[in-house]
Amino acid sequence: MYILLLGYGLTVAVTVHAANTTSHTLQITNEMQARPEVTDDTEEKDRLNWAITDAPPFHVIHGEYQRQGVCDVLIKVVHRYMSDTRPRYLVMPQPRIAQALDNKEPVCFPCMIFKPEGEDRAVYSMPTHLYYPHHVITDENTAKTLKALYGEPISLATLLADTRFRLGYPSGRRYGVLQPLINEHDPYLARSGPGGSVAILNMISSGRLDYTIDYPMIANYFQQLYNRNMVTIAISENDQQPVAGAIGCANNAWGKEQISRINRVMPQIRQDPEFLEVLRMWHSDVSSIDFNMFNEQGLRAFDEAAGSTEQN
Repeated sequence: MYILLLGYGLTVAVTVHAANTTSHTLQITNEMQARPEVTDDTEEKDRLNWAITDAPPFHVIHGEYQRQGVCDVLIKVVHRYMSDTRPRYLVMPQPRIAQALDNKEPVCFPCMIFKPEGEDRAVYSMPTHLYYPHHVITDENTAKTLKALYGEPISLATLLADTRFRLGYPSGRRYGVLQPLINEHDPYLARSGPGGSVAILNMISSGRLDYTIDYPMIANYFQQLYNRNMVTIAISENDQQPVAGAIGCANNAWGKEQISRINRVMPQIRQDPEFLEVLRMWHSDVSSIDFNMFNEQGLRAFDEAAGSTEQN
């Protein structure tokens, strides 16, 4: 497998050598690669450039669950049904992914939040799957304090205004319907670098931060990996509002072509057993609602809403 590591303006080639069926090691080579460009070269035209980032359990680049992230498996499944297209992996920090899309570089990112109205930055596929809504995630002692002060579901507006509690999240992360509210407050820490939300949870566990905002499956991953309990608290501003995941590609002719092709196989992607299994794995024990039912009914509702919009 061929992977590229991209920093800010720098691209380093990485070769993945399989040690066995469940474990892989990364070896960085000295080969330098140019930024991906649209080309007429036949060999390049059958490649789909995927931007990925070190942010488990969306992408798990190393460790016990390597390549078992939700979006790792999503990419694999896309190519299962688009077998004439080969993947190229471009490992970037989250802000660099946003920059690549803004620059209309020929890349797709598999872990975006679906926006039915679209945006200038990217063109979106149909929803691929659902997430339970974003929650406040914290340690057990802080959770008791927050619930005593503000109840549950908690008002995020009130919590953000309380400067006694230190908020941290990965730099470049976006939070759907919560984003306008989050934009009104500077976090104690917007952390750049590898590890994503898991690095933030480590800081909460060690007392350097008080809380973050993220999907319950992040806490589930952290608990499975480190056997340290984290508590999720529902947020009143988005309570009972699922988040739809989608693939986003550069908003240009190349990106629109990729999204058109992906959408044609979306029914197979959504029902793929391997994809459903990884979704169940990371969403298990995080809600009293059965995830399969939650995901299936939610996707149906999004499709019906899209159909109504097209008719109008």
